[in-house]
Amino acid sequence: MKRPKLMNNRPKPLKPFKTLEEEANFWDAHDLSKLFDNPKTPLSELLAINPKKEVVMTVRVQKSVKDKIEKMAKHKGLNPTTLSRMWLIERLTKEEAVPASI
Repeated sequence: MKRPKLMNNRPKPLKPFKTLEEEANFWDAHDLSKLFDNPKTPLSELLAINPKKEVVMTVRVQKSVKDKIEKMAKHKGLNPTTLSRMWLIERLTKEEAVPASI
């Protein structure tokens, strides 16, 4: 008697990234919220976030601030501009969630 073939629900592994920046760019461009809701979600089902940046904004900071951002970004395995953009987006999200008290 033949045994029924079981489906393999394990996600396909990602191909190894060539650089840390390539990996950071991948995770910056994919929505991971499905993984938090269901850790067994295949990586192929993650929604792609539009990674296209349409405008450039220059922000002048003190050298000491830039050095700190670079150090923190390196520790996290990110590009300093990616980390800065993440922080800006996080802060904007928080500010939008709080009703304006003007």
